[in-house]
Amino acid sequence: MSRAVTRVVLAVSLVATSFSLPVLAAHASAGGVDVQALIDAAGPGSTVEVPAGVHAGAVTIDHPIHLLGVPGATLDGQGVGSVVTVDAPDVEISGLTIVGSGRVQVGSPSGVLLTKRADRAYVHDVAVRRSYIGVTVQRAERVVLERVSVVGDGIISGELHATGTAGQGVGDGDGPTLLRGDGIWLFNTPYATVRDCVIDTVRDGIYLSFGHGQVLQGNEIIDSRYAVHDMYATELTIDANRLHGNLSGLVMMYGGPVTISGNTITDSGSASTGFGAIVKDVGGATLAGNVFADNRIGLDVDDAGRTSGGSTLVQGNTIALNQVGVLLAPSADPTFSQNAFIENTTQVVLNGTGETQAAWGLDDVGNYWSDYGGFDARGDGTGDVPYTRSGRTAQLIAANPLLLALASGPAFRLLMSVEDRWGATRPTVEDRHPLTDMSAPAVSDAAQAPSAPLWIPGALMMGLGAWALRGARRRGGVVHA
Repeated sequence: MSRAVTRVVLAVSLVATSFSLPVLAAHASAGGVDVQALIDAAGPGSTVEVPAGVHAGAVTIDHPIHLLGVPGATLDGQGVGSVVTVDAPDVEISGLTIVGSGRVQVGSPSGVLLTKRADRAYVHDVAVRRSYIGVTVQRAERVVLERVSVVGDGIISGELHATGTAGQGVGDGDGPTLLRGDGIWLFNTPYATVRDCVIDTVRDGIYLSFGHGQVLQGNEIIDSRYAVHDMYATELTIDANRLHGNLSGLVMMYGGPVTISGNTITDSGSASTGFGAIVKDVGGATLAGNVFADNRIGLDVDDAGRTSGGSTLVQGNTIALNQVGVLLAPSADPTFSQNAFIENTTQVVLNGTGETQAAWGLDDVGNYWSDYGGFDARGDGTGDVPYTRSGRTAQLIAANPLLLALASGPAFRLLMSVEDRWGATRPTVEDRHPLTDMSAPAVSDAAQAPSAPLWIPGALMMGLGAWALRGARRRGGVVHA
């Protein structure tokens, strides 16, 4: 095919009405157009149309415009710095595919970089590919990111932040190994909104450091290290997101209050993390109406409200098919009510020595337990006898993943019952008003229960039983006749 060279035309057209703003457009040549020249020529409030084709990136917007990509328009940063930098308020970017930021971590090169002057930026219907970080927002207020697609590449450097330099390590023979950056990074960004975005194959899907009044809603995050990583954010809302196939789902640390509602978090399978959600010293966390399914640990609460500024409330969630349903620090004092604990290999485990401070009901309303052995003679939806679990055997199983195959068998259930009768004086779980009807959200068909054999060698079962009873007696447990 011959290579036609089309002359670049810069056209400025004014619509007949006096309220319309100018639109600057250009016809693409084989080598692309000078997008920076179009931006510089546009007056405040203008719309700059980027034509179909691949055009050189590394552009800076320093006054309010709408940068609009027509179908097929791509900006390529060619591996140097950030592709689009916004350094002015009231800028809108839409319709573009943005590729090829720098890949060295120094300077955090991004597909789109919004500086502290980019208040009220609106970035929507944009795709970012082959960039170290997808979108970075630094201190700008009231930014909205909507329907942004970020797909990364490279590897996660273990389960820690990628601290090396791109190019270190061994690649596949075709080039150096590239490390992943975050999908969206919000640094001290008051009232930012991230809505209906799709983020895939990045380090942290959305990383928040500081900031106030942020909203994360309706996003899908896949194949990241932490789907959402929060450090010190306050008045944060995380609503109706779908997080699956990440090393961990929600990692919430410090700050608060935080409201986490209506999310579905599945398949967080890391052997060393693997949390559907972890709440660590967050002042006033509320988790309501979420589904935590098929994770290594559904929910980890390491949060003492008396020292962090507010207790954690876990209400109306479904915690199902996880290896460990809930992992509790002995100092944590959350309240659980109206949750459904369904077929977790171990429902609740105390992570350490001592006694749990958790409350297993609110206003005389407890939780639904799939392994509840009591009855509801009154027919009022509440069990007539408490649900109790001592947790000593569960703690052993949780600490030794090789024993997980034992946990679904009938002998393990028998061992649990023996421990509940003759174990420690104060159980890990004592739900005095267990629910017999489930009202929490349903689990998606995508989350499948882990398979396990239904037999257990008798000698091993007897050894576990002896260990559990010996441990109870050493802790001063009372043996009842």
